[in-house]
Amino acid sequence: MKPLTSKERLLRQLRGQEIDRIPMLGGWIGGALNLASLAGITPEAYLTDPLQGAIRAHRALEVDGMIQPIYPTQLDQIRNGSVTDSSFSNVQPEALVERANAYPDSEKAILAQFDRPRAEQQYRAYFEGAFSQWEGIEPIPNFWELGGLFPLYHEFGYSAFLMACALYPEAVGKIWWARSIESRERAKIMAGLYQEFNLVPLMFCGEDLANNKGPMVSPAFLRRYYYPTVKMIIAPLLEAGVRLVHHCDGDVRPLIGDFLEMGFSGLQGFQYELGIDLYELNQFKTPSDEALIFFTGLNVTRTLPYGTVEDVRQEVEYCFDATDGGRGLFLFTSSLSGTEVPVENIQAAYSHVKTLTPRQPRTHPWKKWPWSETHNENS
Repeated sequence: MKPLTSKERLLRQLRGQEIDRIPMLGGWIGGALNLASLAGITPEAYLTDPLQGAIRAHRALEVDGMIQPIYPTQLDQIRNGSVTDSSFSNVQPEALVERANAYPDSEKAILAQFDRPRAEQQYRAYFEGAFSQWEGIEPIPNFWELGGLFPLYHEFGYSAFLMACALYPEAVGKIWWARSIESRERAKIMAGLYQEFNLVPLMFCGEDLANNKGPMVSPAFLRRYYYPTVKMIIAPLLEAGVRLVHHCDGDVRPLIGDFLEMGFSGLQGFQYELGIDLYELNQFKTPSDEALIFFTGLNVTRTLPYGTVEDVRQEVEYCFDATDGGRGLFLFTSSLSGTEVPVENIQAAYSHVKTLTPRQPRTHPWKKWPWSETHNENS
């Protein structure tokens, strides 16, 4: 078929139609030196305008879409924003009860404090900037507040938060509920902007709910106190026809069915080393019997930082094989890549996926995650 534009490629893949190649996404490629190298500029030139350097790097990779880009502003900068419990050593679970009691009990009182014009202007400015600066790369919205507000550990630390989930579940639930009232209004704004800016009807959101051992709290607790607030938030987006892709760090296998039941129709990330099998995930369907969307292909915990160029190519092939020739597949990183990733591995991934013919099964497909077949995890 004739070459498609980036927007055409994203839309057709989203609709399950014929495409010329697998669409590629960017935004989570880290490391200033890597971005400068990809962009074909010096590190010093990159530092004069890091955002434009990151955009230029993604243009060189020929990505079709980009979520809100995370880009370093220093040469040795690594990912920041991690939560350490030592920072919350004086916080007790009762702090969440106090916070819950500070919220009004009615939607009307909560919304009286919501500045809708300001929120709309913030979102509008973001898209105006994306269309004026991203040089044709389609924006794929990624606003975490629109996919659930689970990580109260950012404010209270893990210990206080998790203890409060056990001791004061109603208080934790009230915090989620109160904050979700505002997020629902934000989702209504966003639904209108999808139409106004003619955006690709796709959104990446959904907070971390699991670690390497499984869900941080029980699925039963989530179903009672958390998921109803997520459904409330995303309802305006679903009504507007936006398909939502949920982030999947950790061992999320016990939660996949819940994600789909809430209204998500796609999954992103995957730490395959935890036993997650893309073939198994591809057997799931949405409640309306649609095939799932997958943002995946570049594992940042094993293959991308520690593998060879051939390892990277094999992982791309595995994702292609497991999705029946790339159906619903959008090449993307599992999380933000680090400074330790060889730039050659990034280039290899984005180059190799363009050689794979969509919908055409390969003669010798990978039936398991290649790293598990070719590497000894204990060595």
